[in-house]
Amino acid sequence: MRRIRSGLAVPALSLLLLLPLFGSCRTQPTGQIPGTPVAAGQFEPRCAPVNDNRCLAVVAVGNDAALNQARATAERNLLHAGAFVALDPRAFPQAPATAESIADPQWQALGVDAVILLARDGERLHLSVVDLHQQRVTLAQDLALGASDGTLAGQQSSDLALQALTGVRGVAATAIAYVAVEQKGRASTYRLVLSGPDGSGEKTLAESRDPLMSPAWSPDGRRLAYVGYEDGRSAVYILDLDSGRSTRLVSEKGINGSPAWSPDGTRLALTLSFGRNPDIYIVDVASGRRRRLTDSPAIDTEAAWSPDGNTIAFTSDRGGTARVYTINADGSGLRQQPAFGRQTSNPCFSPDGRSLAVVVDQGRDSRIGLIALGSGHVELVSSGPRDEKPSFAPNGSLLVYSAQDDRLGQLKIRSLGGSQWPLHADEDVREPAWSPYRSVGMGQAVAAR
Repeated sequence: MRRIRSGLAVPALSLLLLLPLFGSCRTQPTGQIPGTPVAAGQFEPRCAPVNDNRCLAVVAVGNDAALNQARATAERNLLHAGAFVALDPRAFPQAPATAESIADPQWQALGVDAVILLARDGERLHLSVVDLHQQRVTLAQDLALGASDGTLAGQQSSDLALQALTGVRGVAATAIAYVAVEQKGRASTYRLVLSGPDGSGEKTLAESRDPLMSPAWSPDGRRLAYVGYEDGRSAVYILDLDSGRSTRLVSEKGINGSPAWSPDGTRLALTLSFGRNPDIYIVDVASGRRRRLTDSPAIDTEAAWSPDGNTIAFTSDRGGTARVYTINADGSGLRQQPAFGRQTSNPCFSPDGRSLAVVVDQGRDSRIGLIALGSGHVELVSSGPRDEKPSFAPNGSLLVYSAQDDRLGQLKIRSLGGSQWPLHADEDVREPAWSPYRSVGMGQAVAAR
């Protein structure tokens, strides 16, 4: 798969980690990053922060491959965040074994503001963040650490350390699922793909000559629901990312589409038509039992659960044009959300449940809008001309969506602080879904269907 142009990945990760927190991106001067080696045998003996950047020391207790990889990954992600510099390990004044053994004055004398300590305990990585100015441990967390690969543990460490240092968790340890389409003559190939939020670590999970659509993450990040086709009939599948096995959940006559997981991971809201009218159904994943939620002569589709599991948003044309509605999960309390533009569709709840991202069709273009559920205020947050399928990052500070450009779909990420950048370009990609925070690997590739 072709990637975005060289040089975009690192700035994109910087924005992903911190642009929601700061109005502008603080950049290092060209050349060597302060606090890192200048040349072989030479290094800066103390931190030299630029502007109001904070100095960190990322310390590994021990010396094995996975632990060192976790340390390097955590430090790299934090440095890419743009608001930190790091003290070179050769300048460390001590080799602390625990957070309690850190000698604060020695580190402060070298300009260090916080020490991030990573220590292995069997198959666990113990993460500690020590604020030297407050002279206390602000975070202590155990993470899984494999025998040979510490990448995920390092990503999680940087995300959690960032939260302890700034108040907003990073997203390095998340993933984005999407559909990539390759056109060769009259034949198309569809692939269900995962990548990191900076475009790295691409992995094809499923491949088909028939359309693949609507990937949706389970709340634990271990399964993906999606729509595929078998013998010309649509079906909703569930892919286990640990084993790579895909199982068919439902394949009725007519439409089987738009899966959305309940927050407890036990149910899916789906669009089913049984060959007649499309309505929203709730399907129990374990038993396959289903319950009809909507019953209207209109088209009801694109369901989305609220974070508390009490409300479902969906798109319906029951009023003559497509609008977003909400309904209680027991089928009561139907409400139309504020109308804006010619149509509104594709609802997606923010992680705090306070807003809905929607697609606003204005006739000549379509853009991503945010509906504040308390006030009903609608704000357009993308530039068009044809934007759709919004999905929130789990920290609520970023949105990914698909945007059509020159007849090709591409993915864009929008910081709700105002900045925007491409994730993938120069290929036809669509239907992104941002993962929750994950505690396991992202699974194996599966055979073509």
